[in-house]
Amino acid sequence: MAEAIQVIIVDDHKLVTDCIGLFLRGARDIEVVGVAHSGKETLAMLKKVTPQVVLVDISMPEMSGIQLTEAVKKKYPLTRILILSMHSDYNNISDAIDAGADGYVPKDVSSEELVEAIHTVSKGKNYFHSTISDEIVKNYANKRQKNDSILPQLTRRELEVLQLFAEGFNNSEIAEKLFLSVRTIESHKNHILQKTNMKNSVELIKFAIKNKIIEI
Repeated sequence: MAEAIQVIIVDDHKLVTDCIGLFLRGARDIEVVGVAHSGKETLAMLKKVTPQVVLVDISMPEMSGIQLTEAVKKKYPLTRILILSMHSDYNNISDAIDAGADGYVPKDVSSEELVEAIHTVSKGKNYFHSTISDEIVKNYANKRQKNDSILPQLTRRELEVLQLFAEGFNNSEIAEKLFLSVRTIESHKNHILQKTNMKNSVELIKFAIKNKIIEI
């Protein structure tokens, strides 16, 4: 039997954490190891427990979910962050991704999809609800013509590397899958950044989503 995925739920509304906790505790392979109602409480809790996934709301007093995500990723880079928020606008989505969030789902998501999202990010992959990915694509629509002309410039190997990277694999894992050295993968990524005119990893993921290099 697979080991349960340990999860911490973070939301400043107790009713929300109670409802989510009640549902997740009924899921066969998910274990709720903590509930926090603020960023400060979450960081204190993480000193005692090491969950695979932290569910984070964005709108919280004192420390926002974006700030919490950044703080958690800085101290606990292996911990996966799944944003669960009522905000589905591009600015919040972009800020969350920039802060290091591994997934983003709206609060009206179905219980089944929430479980799927938790499973996906716990495996080291990214998960974005369709409304979230649609918002990202919509924001990049004005770059469509430019990006479409860039895509054919990428080699088959560069497209393979970009796809695996956007799916959440790190350089070592990509190197192992493609039977290449880590240095070669790093070189491919640098070439991809240059050819696509993207500045960082976050922009590369957005580029891959927009160009349907990965399925969401």
